Amino acid sequence: MGRIFFFNYCAIPVYLIILYTTFVRRATKGLANTFFITLTIVSLLTTVFDIIADGYEAFLPMERWYYAVVVFTTYAYFILRNATSLLYFFFILSYTRTWFRFRSARLKLLITAPYAVFLIVLLTNPIHKGVYTISPEAGYIRAPLIMVPYVVSIFYLLFGTVYLTGCRSFIERSKFVALMSMYVLSAIAVLWQLFRPRYLVEMFSTAIAFLMVILLVLRPEEITDSSVGLPSWKAYKAELRKIVTTRHPVQIFAVRFINAERVRAYLGEEMYAGYFSAVAGQIDRFLHEERFPEDMYFEAPGNLYCIVDSSFRSLDLSEKQRLFFDAITEHTQDFERMGVHLDARICSLRYPEDLGTEEDIIRLGHEFFGLIPVDQTFVKAEELVGTRKYEIGTRMDSILNRAITEHGFEMYYQPIYSLSEGGFCSAEALIRLNDETYGAISPGLFIPAAESKGLILPIGDFVLESVFSFISAHDLTALGLHYIEINLSVAQCLQPELVDKVKCLQERYGVDPSQVNFEITETTYDNIGNVAEKNIRRLAEMGYSFSLDDYGTGYSNMKRVVTLPLK
Repeated sequence: MGRIFFFNYCAIPVYLIILYTTFVRRATKGLANTFFITLTIVSLLTTVFDIIADGYEAFLPMERWYYAVVVFTTYAYFILRNATSLLYFFFILSYTRTWFRFRSARLKLLITAPYAVFLIVLLTNPIHKGVYTISPEAGYIRAPLIMVPYVVSIFYLLFGTVYLTGCRSFIERSKFVALMSMYVLSAIAVLWQLFRPRYLVEMFSTAIAFLMVILLVLRPEEITDSSVGLPSWKAYKAELRKIVTTRHPVQIFAVRFINAERVRAYLGEEMYAGYFSAVAGQIDRFLHEERFPEDMYFEAPGNLYCIVDSSFRSLDLSEKQRLFFDAITEHTQDFERMGVHLDARICSLRYPEDLGTEEDIIRLGHEFFGLIPVDQTFVKAEELVGTRKYEIGTRMDSILNRAITEHGFEMYYQPIYSLSEGGFCSAEALIRLNDETYGAISPGLFIPAAESKGLILPIGDFVLESVFSFISAHDLTALGLHYIEINLSVAQCLQPELVDKVKCLQERYGVDPSQVNFEITETTYDNIGNVAEKNIRRLAEMGYSFSLDDYGTGYSNMKRVVTLPLK
């Protein structure tokens, strides 16, 4: 009886749907995705060759041209079918980021030797005819060495199963099951087809396994930031977990655009996403031209993380800073003409040499820009790790909480000289932190940390209380001062109860509103909403004055600025 092609026919549309879905969902970047696409195309071709090669029975005896087609497609089927097993193992290595484990020649030989032996046996088959024979009269006939491709398939099946099981600790259960389905279904199909060769089920089982992988493992909608089309912060953390678990040597470039919030507020979400995508594309192109393929991840509002496999060599970006920054601006001239420019800071980190834990890597990526001089654009992690600034930065949570609970903050008042009056006319209230372990800590370190950790409000309350108390206890006129300036943060401006807090302090300490001037920076103003603007107007109606500091550093709307009650 003839072969039953039903399952092969069903497999073809499944492969086509997988390919279509992969490209539509833009799951094309990265080594793992590349291998998966290659696998799917190879499997699709294998299925087509299998149908052609096994469809000869209806045409016996075969004409010469058809005989040549059957010979070619049979060889192509065996070559591609066994290549699928090897390629899938490469896909596993890419997905788990464990390529580096197979750097030694011995292990490379272990992985490739079975397939190489199979190729030698297959390509010499016209001489020894030990695998199969094909004749125009009798068609395809198996020979004793037909077991070789099956043995090779079983080798990769067992080896891959054991290896994937060893990676179970850092793969989610649903993804592990999907990845393992390839081996389970292939084992069933190989055994079935070995003893029931009429039923061509191998390629259909592979198609079902690939469908599970695309549905449960390679899910771009789950790990992609839709605004810029790049793998997300969640994907970056998952990748770091793999790297740390497997001890995979990598180099990470943390690119922080320190003015991203202001640029986004100025351009709007849609235009900012297009601009940022262009910048990310330029960085990707630059690294590929340097022959350093990378995986790039995005964290809102403007952080990029590039992971480069450093198993073989590393990239010293300190020697190519100018080229890197030129790459960022190469195709963004339209935005540059609008006066928009992303101000980048870069930190290069080697794992595991510089830092050894996921938490430390994430922390450095978030805080490195505050540990370097304002005019420095590039730093290596090795230059920061172990320094006093880094030690303070890594322990800032406990330092801030200790300062809040144990009154570790102090207020200083910096006189401000007036050229028009020819003397000091006011003073700016400045908060300082003196820790029992680390001594005096710069506001440039603890203020950004307090803002990011949600501790700026209690610090702001301390400043307000201290300044009102100071004004109450001192005669400003005798000191030659008209008022004290207090900096307000974004978080304070957004507090619905800000006005009530100030009013309560005013009544408690008997302070005249004219003795206080609130200062907000332009970057603060860029981020305030209706609540903050209402607070500013209400406080102005009570007699408090306001001033805008650092104007010109952001992207404020001039028309909106002039409507505020500024000093």
